[in-house]
Amino acid sequence: MKKTLLPFLISFSLVFIFCLTFIRCTEESSTTLAPYEGQRNLEMLKVTLNYTPDIQWLGGRVAAVGVNKGKRAALDTSLVWLTTAQDNSISSYVTVGENTDVDKILSCGGTPVDSLQDETEYTFWVAEKAALDALFDSTAMSPEFFSDSTFILRFLLKGQFGGAKDPQGDLIVQLKVFREETLMEDKYIIDWTPNTIPFRRIAIREGSFGAFTELIWHIVTPDGVPDNIYPPVVIGSTIPGTDLAIPWPETGFESNTVYFVWMANSDWVINDFRPSAPGYAWYRIFAF
Repeated sequence: MKKTLLPFLISFSLVFIFCLTFIRCTEESSTTLAPYEGQRNLEMLKVTLNYTPDIQWLGGRVAAVGVNKGKRAALDTSLVWLTTAQDNSISSYVTVGENTDVDKILSCGGTPVDSLQDETEYTFWVAEKAALDALFDSTAMSPEFFSDSTFILRFLLKGQFGGAKDPQGDLIVQLKVFREETLMEDKYIIDWTPNTIPFRRIAIREGSFGAFTELIWHIVTPDGVPDNIYPPVVIGSTIPGTDLAIPWPETGFESNTVYFVWMANSDWVINDFRPSAPGYAWYRIFAF
């Protein structure tokens, strides 16, 4: 009798152990996979500092990306930029000013713009078709279909400009320095108006006034060559027809530092750093 029951007991034990193992493995697999079930929420990743910023997000493709002036995302008169698709086919990132849906903006009462303004509060947003169809009504859509971010856009480096004046008492040029950040690079640009006036020397130093000391970047037009530096000028770049006297440091601008950009044309007398010296223009960048 014992010999008859032994094979049965062994078989039963193996089946029992298999069932326990199967149930345990199934429970462990369910616990592991649970966090990945369902759709990932849309999440604003980056808005670059630029007149025409890049907008990047995570969570999948969307049907619309927009910018509103002010604190709220809406399809109303505060809408200044919008790009749309028939379905959720816009992927990863867009650039403000490209593929603008002008008709849709106007139909909402908004004002289409090609670029954004410095020191202005904007709301940047991305939306799937379900959120767009629901007009962003939180009671009529699932929250993972929409994401936004509100902040004041700042890309101009704050400072003060000056320099030589014309016979009418106006500055020969008005300078500005601004940041142009994209998803691929981050650079700073010197620009001036009128853009028809060339210079032959541009220098940047640490300090509040012009000088040849403490320079961190310096480009010069060679002797015998007419003034040939026109705007815009990318700081640290190679300018055709000029010599690089001092290369731009890899560290770039450093925080809590005052910088002074000065430029000179053929009317300038070397070492004349008076604020209104002939042929001289400058821009003092407040604590960077």
